[in-house]
Amino acid sequence: MKKFTILATPINAVGHVNATLGALKPLVKRGHRIIFILEDAFAGKASVHGFEEHLMTFKKEADEQNPGESIAKKLLDSKLLGNYTTEEKIIIMKEMFKSGEGQEEVGIYDDAVKEAIAKYEPDLIYCDNVNLVPSIYYSGIPWIKNMSAVPLFYVISEEIPPGCSGYSINTDIELVKKFNSHREAMFKSEKYNDYIETLGYKRFPNDVMMPDTQVMDVYAYPEELNFPYFHKLGWFNLEVFNKIPMTSQSTLQDYVSEKFVENDLNGNFSGKYIYISMGSMGSIDLDLMKRLVNVLSRTNHKYIVSKGPRHSEYELANNMYGERYLPQTKLLPLVDLVITHGGNNTTTETFGVGKPMIVMPLFCDQFDNAQRLEDTGLGAQIHPYNYKDEDLIETIDRLLNDKQLHSRLISAAKRIHSIDKHEELADKIEELLSNK
Repeated sequence: MKKFTILATPINAVGHVNATLGALKPLVKRGHRIIFILEDAFAGKASVHGFEEHLMTFKKEADEQNPGESIAKKLLDSKLLGNYTTEEKIIIMKEMFKSGEGQEEVGIYDDAVKEAIAKYEPDLIYCDNVNLVPSIYYSGIPWIKNMSAVPLFYVISEEIPPGCSGYSINTDIELVKKFNSHREAMFKSEKYNDYIETLGYKRFPNDVMMPDTQVMDVYAYPEELNFPYFHKLGWFNLEVFNKIPMTSQSTLQDYVSEKFVENDLNGNFSGKYIYISMGSMGSIDLDLMKRLVNVLSRTNHKYIVSKGPRHSEYELANNMYGERYLPQTKLLPLVDLVITHGGNNTTTETFGVGKPMIVMPLFCDQFDNAQRLEDTGLGAQIHPYNYKDEDLIETIDRLLNDKQLHSRLISAAKRIHSIDKHEELADKIEELLSNK
């Protein structure tokens, strides 16, 4: 078969880059040439997996923070993170979209795409973004839309809960309509289209920010959590962008200290290990992290904590081990429970190895993952700021001891691993390009 050239253009944020890597790995293994457009701070993230990289610089001055940490701090300052309702947060997000904030970076990204198209002459562009840079749309090159967030994020319909709302499927329709009215600003923007005109392009149809692709839409959401609505749209569902083996040849001792493993908590250790990751977004909030440490220090379980960018500013308890960053995909098969902010990659990866999870959502589609796990009885959600100490402790113990839940999760994980949607996607892309 002819070898094709594919240009990958994810949002330069950890979750989007990782999702795109996961979706495209089978194609690079088949010998196709795939080039990622990445910000300098992500250099090496794709090449280690056999991809090529085309690097760009968003900021002229040096920035000590990595992109994830920088975004987290920005969100905290803007009140998109913190103890606010989902409606308050979507209104803030709406105003950010209306303001045209970040347009300079769109221009830089657009220049990088034009440069990459001229240099590599790609047969296909694989795009993960919430707004399309015009050089992709007007290139004449087929492009695939990769949706790394919860699928609810990408559509507005009264048949499903609004993306970013955390609403249940049974929420009052008037509340759904009200929330969706705020979300419309995330799909259409006169300012965005004014800006792309200054770059020399025509406006997108109806002033949308992300025109529809005529090729393929790809998302990842386990069918046990999915909504029937999305089956009608014809999107391709990978279920998990990065599938992790359910069992591991490694042991916890390969990733944590010997002292931590040997500590029996004065003879009270339950035998259960729990992984905690609140992501760059949650771990930048010191009050949130310190309270979690304090509450969980009173239990007889052990915790492996991804401490995040402010790792040096708080201490862990005797029953905990942590580092700034941890190899999450290596640890998930080895622990008994996961406490997470509910990012879509962490949620689907945890689900894919059959582990129970507690989601403490902070931002955007994390609220939707938390509510969906609760609605389906396949996990639990706890408010990250307003919870009672005893509620969190009781929920941990309930999930650890729920045999029926464990059985359902293992069955779902085995089903996910029994099919290879990634190879199926690679087949579809090869067929598409062969018939172009």
